[in-house]
Amino acid sequence: MPAIPSNSSRPRACTVPVAIYSRVSTANQVGGRFDSCESQAAVCRDFIAKHAHDGWFEVACFSDPAYSGSSMNRPGVRALMRQIEAGEIKIVLIFKLERVLRSTDEWGPFRAFLQQHGCRLVSPTEDLSDETPSGRLKNNLLMSVAEYERLNTAEKIRIKLNEQAKRGFWTGGQVPFGYVYDEKLQGLSPHPTEANTLRRVFELAARLTSLTEIANTLNDEGHRTRERIFSRRDGSKQNIGGKRFRSDIIRRLIMRPLYAGRVRMNGKEFPGQHAALVTPELWQQANAAIRPARETAPRRLRAESKHFHLLKGIVHCGCCRRAMIPNVCGKLDPDGKAYRYYTCGYAHKERADAKCPVRHVSASALETAVVGFLGECSQHQDILSATMAKSRERNQGERAPLRARLTAIEAKLASITDQLRNCAKALVLGQVAALDDILQEQAMALQEEKQNLLVEREQLRVELAACDEGNISIERVSTAIRKFAELLPALAPDEQRNLISLFLARVEVRPSEKSGTPVPAYTRLLELRLKLRVGRLIEGMAEQVVIEERTALAAAADPSRTMLLTINVALAPASGAVRPVTVLTPIRCELGMTRRPPAPASTPTPLLHPIHRARAWQRRLETEPGLNRTKLAAEEGLSPGSITHHMKLLLLADDIQAKLLDLTTADQVRRFGLNQLKALADLSIDEQRRRFTRLAGQRAG
Repeated sequence: MPAIPSNSSRPRACTVPVAIYSRVSTANQVGGRFDSCESQAAVCRDFIAKHAHDGWFEVACFSDPAYSGSSMNRPGVRALMRQIEAGEIKIVLIFKLERVLRSTDEWGPFRAFLQQHGCRLVSPTEDLSDETPSGRLKNNLLMSVAEYERLNTAEKIRIKLNEQAKRGFWTGGQVPFGYVYDEKLQGLSPHPTEANTLRRVFELAARLTSLTEIANTLNDEGHRTRERIFSRRDGSKQNIGGKRFRSDIIRRLIMRPLYAGRVRMNGKEFPGQHAALVTPELWQQANAAIRPARETAPRRLRAESKHFHLLKGIVHCGCCRRAMIPNVCGKLDPDGKAYRYYTCGYAHKERADAKCPVRHVSASALETAVVGFLGECSQHQDILSATMAKSRERNQGERAPLRARLTAIEAKLASITDQLRNCAKALVLGQVAALDDILQEQAMALQEEKQNLLVEREQLRVELAACDEGNISIERVSTAIRKFAELLPALAPDEQRNLISLFLARVEVRPSEKSGTPVPAYTRLLELRLKLRVGRLIEGMAEQVVIEERTALAAAADPSRTMLLTINVALAPASGAVRPVTVLTPIRCELGMTRRPPAPASTPTPLLHPIHRARAWQRRLETEPGLNRTKLAAEEGLSPGSITHHMKLLLLADDIQAKLLDLTTADQVRRFGLNQLKALADLSIDEQRRRFTRLAGQRAG
């Protein structure tokens, strides 16, 4: 903390510079009418006044409001030590020794620091002289007592908080979102409006809705975090609430057991006396849903690829059932860009030993085929009708296996719940004390399995709901695909990938049989199977939004109702292809950009010698009254000196000027530059002709 300069006007010669230091531990002691730091400083100033005859005068006052004495890492102490090192302070005046420090570990180094710089501690209320062994012992005892008081107070507070938590009392702090503090009950009561918002957050999370989507929904409806006034150490106030919800805020809310009627203290949970906002079952389901996202992914040190691949993570080899890996070739296309490919993961790993019929596919051609076909099929409702009919038939056939799996999971959950209840009874009764650790490990394993089953059960429910939902009209699907084709080219590359991953679940590439339609030589025939999430497609295009964050959990929570499109395409050779992609079935169309023919060689524009400008300027100066070289230079955007240099060319011989006027090519004009010829203008006519002839011969040679 910066020093507070003293108002003393006493000269510093033959005087003793004194610095005052004060400290308090809590923010409650700061900002009052006459707070503790001011009181300590006042006592110290009175003591300085009593020793004025000894030459004492105040040079600075350092303060650390609301800082613990357990460490010397405080701004006021650091500033004090810097001035001591500079030799500006010889006495540090403190109210009591405990105001400086409450730790025996750091007391020794600090005392050695003062002795090294010839500085000493003085207190108006305590004798801190350590020149004698008894004085040194006394100071060590005072520091030990101060440390004991600090540690003992902290221990008593912890014991009290633990006892409060065991009895279900809220242990204090900022009132959590969804509650208000009831002074009559001296506890928490549900907030009239925030409680409903919090219950909705848990319900959405239990249905496997992504945290980002929950936060966006709350923000769109105008909800904000609670406004909270934060008191700073300098006594000022700041509102740190009223912000937009984020996914990390939603995660912290869901993880708090307080909302399920429990109080957590030191890693243990106890039944609380406050009203629960959500049921224990709902709290457990919501936390099970967000648990996979809490696992920290391993850090990836590999740099991201600088080449953009639109279908990265979506395209798969239909033969090897492996993801296709984006890569690039060392060669460049006619536009100067590297050739991009998607390589089958099996072929990428096994190299030449892999017997994959797909192996490599041109990235630009594959992306053109997928995006271009989706835009074209929006105009053919018969294709969409037939495809959606097959998708509905497939979904109806999957209903029975899903119901069977859901029944098995519910039975398993009931069995695990009974086992957890038995473990809890055994631990409470204490009849098998020797097996406490084993029972706790078994309970933790059962709890982990239960959370996984809860997530899987909710996923199955979502899939069954998708199978049971009504049919979506063809018009809505066609409109959504058409909007997608219009919106995609206008987005940035990262936004394009986010939009594609919104509804395009998978693209499988397989070799195709030979088509009955004749195709050019060296053309590659492929079959592409596109798996679309219809619900996501319509929802995203209806609102024209791009999901910026899609976690693995959110992707797994998408409904299983999908639409499968199968197309056969012909990829033409990269060189000389007018249309690189041709869709053969179910509709025939040509996609891709036609390569522009090379532009014809442009005819070079005749380049005139500077003498043309000089003659034109001379005519203007002779015909336009009031025009001078200064005004002419301003009009031409040149300096008056440049005008003068050009006008010197008019002093050359007439035959030389005639030759310069006939120069038209850039090479000829460069041979006789302005700087070379203006030097000839000061010579005689004969000397001009002689040097010009020599200059022309040198240039020709």
